[in-house]
Amino acid sequence: MRVSAQQSYNSMNNQFNTLSTRLQTTITQMATGKRILLPSDDPIAATRITQLNREQAAIEQYQSNISAASSSMNQQESVLDSVDNTLLSIRDDLLAAQNGTLDATDLSSYGSAIESATHSIVAALNYQDEDGHYIFGGTVNDKPPIVYEDTDGDGEGDEYVYQGNDNHRETTVSNGVTIDTNVSVGEMFGDDLSILNTLDDVSKTLQDPALDPTDPAVSTDIQQAIDTVDRATEGLNTAIASLGERQNTIGMLSDAQTGVSDANQDLIGQLQDLDYGPATIEFTGLQMAMEATMKTYAKVSDLSLFNVVD
Repeated sequence: MRVSAQQSYNSMNNQFNTLSTRLQTTITQMATGKRILLPSDDPIAATRITQLNREQAAIEQYQSNISAASSSMNQQESVLDSVDNTLLSIRDDLLAAQNGTLDATDLSSYGSAIESATHSIVAALNYQDEDGHYIFGGTVNDKPPIVYEDTDGDGEGDEYVYQGNDNHRETTVSNGVTIDTNVSVGEMFGDDLSILNTLDDVSKTLQDPALDPTDPAVSTDIQQAIDTVDRATEGLNTAIASLGERQNTIGMLSDAQTGVSDANQDLIGQLQDLDYGPATIEFTGLQMAMEATMKTYAKVSDLSLFNVVD
């Protein structure tokens, strides 16, 4: 069957276009360093890469949640450590005030110090984070967890009242895994705030101008306050330990996720990254093939029936 010049032109033009497309793809691959530019380049690998990228995005969110939770718990630990130190200082003052040789002036001085330290504890437990949220009120974060209220109607504050709850805030730190990110005043000291109200009462007692230092009731009140401080310190230390345990847990999760993320990134690279050795060889071969096609096309273009000599 005779092949017309037009058919030859069409064939060479199609071949040229195919080579040009392949060359442009190779150039783009070499420029981006990516073997897969379109899912159709390798459907199986492209599907796996999509799955891995979704997993990477999830890990990134988990890591962000872990970072925020860790920062919050670090803040809480720092505040509670200061409260713990203040309670120890109050206990020392109570023990000193229990000395039977002190006069009313000495006891009043200790009472004033205990009152000031109690105010410091309240201020610490009413701590707000950078977003203005109260962090020790359970899930109630829009008002201070501790207020000093007038409960007897005389127009003056006389009792510390807890406005929060004992619920925990949670954050997702891994697939199907959540962790509590806070501790509350209520779970540490009880919703009745007996520690604060006991300290408030004993500080007032010690500063009462009519106080008789020899009255056995004074020593009894002080001992009751010491016992209350010991119970409060135990609850506080339990909360601090709980925060530490949670920090350890999310730290291990973070390390594990970092390992998975690194492995995923390596696998994505293996599936997607271009091997420049073979790509360079293919690039050179395509260039040569295009040059040969163009030369052939030029020669065929010069041929016609009038160029043929008998």
